[in-house]
Amino acid sequence: MEGKKSYKISKRPLYREEIKKALMDAIVSGQLAPGDRIVETRWAKELGVSQSPIREAIRELELIGLVETIPYKGCIVRKITHKDLIDTFEVRIALESIALEEIIQRHNVESILQQMEDKLKHMLEHAAEGSIEGFIEYDVQFHEAFVENSDNALLKRLWEQCYIRDNTKLSAVMSRESLMELGQRHELICEAIRSRDTERVKKEIQVHFEMLIHDMQESEEE
Repeated sequence: MEGKKSYKISKRPLYREEIKKALMDAIVSGQLAPGDRIVETRWAKELGVSQSPIREAIRELELIGLVETIPYKGCIVRKITHKDLIDTFEVRIALESIALEEIIQRHNVESILQQMEDKLKHMLEHAAEGSIEGFIEYDVQFHEAFVENSDNALLKRLWEQCYIRDNTKLSAVMSRESLMELGQRHELICEAIRSRDTERVKKEIQVHFEMLIHDMQESEEE
């Protein structure tokens, strides 16, 4: 890895997450290209950790679909496809529509909406600064604010299995839209919740993800 970006773990409480982030950054940036093998010993030395947490991080990346294990070859970086993200968006339309339909009937919907608007404010601030990591964090928290307030425990587990933070990062990196444009799309969701109109809320979350799907499809055709 001589001459390439050097990674280091900065937050011990997020040990495994930091390792996964380093590997994911290398894949997204192209340092690890499709077809490249991830050598555990090399990354363990680069990051100054044992092979065990590297192996755990690789397993998580495999679940997301960024890498795959091939017999006699080891762990290989997969080509990131728009289809992988589109599949996730389609599942999220269903799950988040159910969550939103539920919360607008709740007495504390104003409190939930306030949380979402606060996350949106920070999201747009990071977009203006060009901070993709900050943008992703508050994008995730925006959606998490209403999903976590759902009383449907199964819905929440399924939503978490969509690897929201990782897929949000991939979609932001691969989208042709600016961070500000991606952030502003969330404003209509807040307006729909404030209206307490169930059909409008479901329509807005569907349009929100359909626009992302359209972005992916157009980008793939270029």
